[in-house]
Amino acid sequence: MVSGKEKLAVAVQFLNAGNIESGKSLLIELTLDAKVAEQALTLLFKIAMKQNNINQAKYYCLQLINSCSSKFDYVYTLVQLYLSDNEYNLAISALESYLALFPNHDRARLELGVLAKKANHKELAKKHLLAVTNSSLENKYTALTELATVYSELYQDHKSAVNCLKEVIEAEPSNIQAHFNLANIFEQQGAKQKAKFAFYSVLSIDPKHSLALARLADLDTFDEVSALAYEQRSLELLKKETNDVLCADLHYALGKVFNDIKNYSKAWGYYTKANSFNQKYLPKYDRNAIDQVTEHTLNRSHCMHQAPASEQLTPIIICGMFRSGSTLIEQILNSCCDVSAGGEITYLHSQLFNLVGSKNDFLHKVKSCEFSKGYHSELALRAKNTSLVTDKRPENYLYIDVIKSLYPNAKIIWTERDIRDNSLSAYFQHLGPNLNYATDLNDTIHHYEHQQIIKKHWQRYFDKDIFTLEYDQLVVSPTATLQTLFNFLGLAYQGEADTFHQQKNYVSTASVWQVRKPLYNTSSGRYLNYLPFIVECIENGEYKDLLKS
Repeated sequence: MVSGKEKLAVAVQFLNAGNIESGKSLLIELTLDAKVAEQALTLLFKIAMKQNNINQAKYYCLQLINSCSSKFDYVYTLVQLYLSDNEYNLAISALESYLALFPNHDRARLELGVLAKKANHKELAKKHLLAVTNSSLENKYTALTELATVYSELYQDHKSAVNCLKEVIEAEPSNIQAHFNLANIFEQQGAKQKAKFAFYSVLSIDPKHSLALARLADLDTFDEVSALAYEQRSLELLKKETNDVLCADLHYALGKVFNDIKNYSKAWGYYTKANSFNQKYLPKYDRNAIDQVTEHTLNRSHCMHQAPASEQLTPIIICGMFRSGSTLIEQILNSCCDVSAGGEITYLHSQLFNLVGSKNDFLHKVKSCEFSKGYHSELALRAKNTSLVTDKRPENYLYIDVIKSLYPNAKIIWTERDIRDNSLSAYFQHLGPNLNYATDLNDTIHHYEHQQIIKKHWQRYFDKDIFTLEYDQLVVSPTATLQTLFNFLGLAYQGEADTFHQQKNYVSTASVWQVRKPLYNTSSGRYLNYLPFIVECIENGEYKDLLKS
């Protein structure tokens, strides 16, 4: 009688000879033989991966877990497969199932905490990361670093985040990630000297840390001597830097440095290179997809007939183009004792955007109690004893009807800015996949035009609750502009334009340092410094005419 091991050897011979189907058939038969099942399943898994059949690979991985329940490597592999398909809930369930059998497995608990953090399941993330810090010396400081992010980003508890990171640094003074994360928090807090010290701490540990050097550019105002010194150090790093993201970071930083000293030609060159690197890894801006999103939004019923989520909280939605003054307005409103700053709440966009093209699925989602409770909890987390809380996520302009159905008293502030300055300001920032239009001025104009179409649509239904705030008017006539805005919101204006920059709150957008200064108007008309370069980039005839005016 031929043994399982002998049959396994025959199956391997088939595979080596290129006879894949015969090899697979024999391996499937061998999965029923307990003595060689694990080896057979492992080979079947490898075949599925080589054939890029992810679903089949998941199946065999599940079979391996069933037959070898104690081996975490199989669970970890399955989790990675789920994540490759953005199946976060299945990945989390796989880890939870393993921990139900092996509750003291700290690696599994750490992976679950990190994954829950990425999926915005804050309670789950906190529970498991805390457990690791209390039970595992080996993984304690990794868990504390991750826990700091949970506190700062998901709980808005920056004090606890700082305490976690300081504990890590005290035990591991060379922990680069802890120093870097601490610098981020200090920067959001507006503590410039502390942020600089933390970034320099990173560079003292790793002088080739490109991102830390790039981030320091925003913390200084350069003169010609310091600009050239910064350029020399950056170019030395760029000679060996192979990561396109970091190359983009350094080129954006160099653009900012030479803009400081009014060397606009050199600044433009660096900004252009930065955007070319950014385009390499960002998804390409799809104008047809934006056209479809606009069409679906315009065709959606504006009345959701949803019962209000709460009478105790009312959101103030701040939307409009990125870099049009939304963070500035939020800071001004937050200096009023009746308003809390919510920042960019991701909830609505993350829940709804993938459903925009499916009207029934979209309506089913927004009418669910789970959805309305989820958004309300995000607002409540940030409300800080006020009934008004801002949400300045840029993409919220797509969901004004949803917001008004949940919160009939919600007010919308639509920030606008001279598109010539607005498009240039976005072009000068290293932005993420949701703002990929910013890497090309023509795409930015396209995106702006579609926002304007949707704005006009909402104004047909909610005109009394939409306030257009012109950035250039605000910086020239702040008192008159803000008195009108505060009246629109039902608030008393008390000179907030003079005090907003003194706040010690946290700001996590690209405008973090601009809103720490008193109002200034030097950004209006900034495009004139770059006019010759912009004209060469523009395809749109109407926009070319606008540049000549």
